[in-house]
Amino acid sequence: MKRWPTHEAYFWERAPFFRLLLPLITGILVYQYSSGIQQSWVWILLMAGAVLFAGFHLFKKRSAAVDIPQFVLLNTSLIAAGWLLNFHTDVKQNEHWMVKQEPDAFIARVNKPPAEKEKTWKLEVSVVGNIRDSAVTTSTGKAFIYVYKDAKANNIAEGDTLIVPAAWQPIKNACNPYEFDYTRYCALNNTYHLQFVSVDKIARVNTSAGQVSWINRVHEWCTTQLQRYLPDKGTEGLMQAMLIGDEVNMDSNMRQAYSETGIIHIVAISGSHILFFFAIISFLLGWIKHKKYHWIKYIVAIPLIWVYVVMAGAPPSAVRSAIMFTILGVGFALEKSNNSLNHLLATAFILLCAEPMWLFAVGFQLSFLAVLSLILFYTPIYKWVNPKNKLLQLVWTAIAASMAAEILVAPLVVYYFHIFPLLFIIANVVAVAFMSIIMIAGMAIIAFSAMPAIAGFSGMITTYIVQVFNKMVVAMQGFNPEALRHLQISSTELGMLFLAIGAAAIFFLKQRKSALFVSLSGISVLLVLLCVDEYSALQQRKLIVYNINKTSYTEIIEGKQYHPLTGDSLNANAEKYILNPAHTGYHAWHAGIIPSQEVWVMNGKTVLVFNGQIPDTSFPVDKVIINYPARSYILKDLFTTFKLSEIILPGDIPRKDIPYWISACKAANVHLHAVSIHGAYIL
Repeated sequence: MKRWPTHEAYFWERAPFFRLLLPLITGILVYQYSSGIQQSWVWILLMAGAVLFAGFHLFKKRSAAVDIPQFVLLNTSLIAAGWLLNFHTDVKQNEHWMVKQEPDAFIARVNKPPAEKEKTWKLEVSVVGNIRDSAVTTSTGKAFIYVYKDAKANNIAEGDTLIVPAAWQPIKNACNPYEFDYTRYCALNNTYHLQFVSVDKIARVNTSAGQVSWINRVHEWCTTQLQRYLPDKGTEGLMQAMLIGDEVNMDSNMRQAYSETGIIHIVAISGSHILFFFAIISFLLGWIKHKKYHWIKYIVAIPLIWVYVVMAGAPPSAVRSAIMFTILGVGFALEKSNNSLNHLLATAFILLCAEPMWLFAVGFQLSFLAVLSLILFYTPIYKWVNPKNKLLQLVWTAIAASMAAEILVAPLVVYYFHIFPLLFIIANVVAVAFMSIIMIAGMAIIAFSAMPAIAGFSGMITTYIVQVFNKMVVAMQGFNPEALRHLQISSTELGMLFLAIGAAAIFFLKQRKSALFVSLSGISVLLVLLCVDEYSALQQRKLIVYNINKTSYTEIIEGKQYHPLTGDSLNANAEKYILNPAHTGYHAWHAGIIPSQEVWVMNGKTVLVFNGQIPDTSFPVDKVIINYPARSYILKDLFTTFKLSEIILPGDIPRKDIPYWISACKAANVHLHAVSIHGAYIL
């Protein structure tokens, strides 16, 4: 096969894993978005493709007649391999999947420490068996168990084995507009079911006492030391997240502030944490001066970094970083050439072979794009300025890295999180300095925990630094305009944005004029799509009854404003996770006046927002929205007064009463939409 000189080679010649990764991703996507394909046919395709590929490889004389079929066969085999990898990691294809069985009870093991909710304890469990007629057989699957709070429920711990009822319910979304698709998120993690149960219906057959792994014991010991020497809960939560990957106790408001300023990456254990950890190891091994023995640093660092990642719970971002560091470290230790792009693609290939569903994980996508962006753009940006002062060099290094990473990460952040941090450069420079100091201080607390004076002093310093830093973050959050917190783009617009950025990068880095034309074309299409979005938003008029637990909330979306029709106050979580996504999605995040009228005409239908007062005279009404916690006895008056086609029940109607509403409406030939069962109502 022809070999090009390095300076003339296409990037896939320099990074051959690209040609392996692309068909693997294609196979994963084919599995996700196709149905009815038989596993046996895919196995035949894989084996035939592999055998024929090997056969063509025996030809010594290379030509298009050999290279093209070989190329097609290789990609076909990899697509089939991606499909099969996804098939065999999909719990729905397992013959022992718990949903395919009808036992009397299931045996489940608690995977993580119970998470406290308002009225329940949430348990993440793996189902390992089932019981039927006193016989135990194998089961598999993951699920959530919500145990109603009780003194006995506090005794359940990670690692316990429980016998639970066979009362699984499918995980369902509330179906509020633009709400996070929790059902799909769980499905991508092979979790499809949950149940609510009282503690007296659970039997604990095996406790975790004495069975906790040494890694979990180390994790718990580190957590205890941080709790002991960090009395400030906000500081403790942040340090637990940064050092050991436990975000349970992190303050939600500060997490939002970190997100809106573009520094949330310092919380999740990722590449920056791995590099910092390696820097400490290199410093401790600084006595190794001779270049001939520098490989020892990598050989020592690799296992220690993996222990750290596993101890932190092995989140995808940390695993990705550890694998990439391992590949780089082995390359450096063997004194092989450094090709960062190929190493990144190899890391992605290995990760997707191990867990194909990670392709759809936001954390995986963001971490991959961040590293890719740094590889492509950091050096050209850094060359813009050449500061002589060492301190300025450090500052410019942080600025260049922040700018480079943001180029490919920003579009995805806007797409998923609908924000763009205006002061991301300043925030990241401050965050890098803060992270370096705070991680050293946190490690000092753990390392010197046996010396209360030193650990206590480190805890005091850590608390002070964190509080100062948090005040700076909140101040920077305030500079972010409201418009940059409600950005909404579609998947098509995201594609156009990446096309424009990629083509512009080729133009500036490779000086190819055709790429400039492609970039400008992408920008033009993007602007047209955004104008269409704006026009649609200005013309829209919708009535929405939200599905909010134990709350009645209705509003009108008119143009780019929302008008509440309900006086019920909402808690912070409902505002954040239900209303804000809807307002952002509809481009209607400006609050309008609260209208007093109760009768609306929407899409040719007359709608009565019923607040409990039966009018003296009848008038034509097509739909009635119950806008308060009404009792079912009002139905008789409604049916007498109006000729209805539909009644909409809000979320504050008790579920136990809904069957009576349904039967009464069915008898009157009136359709009933209960948002707590059928999801939000949009007209």
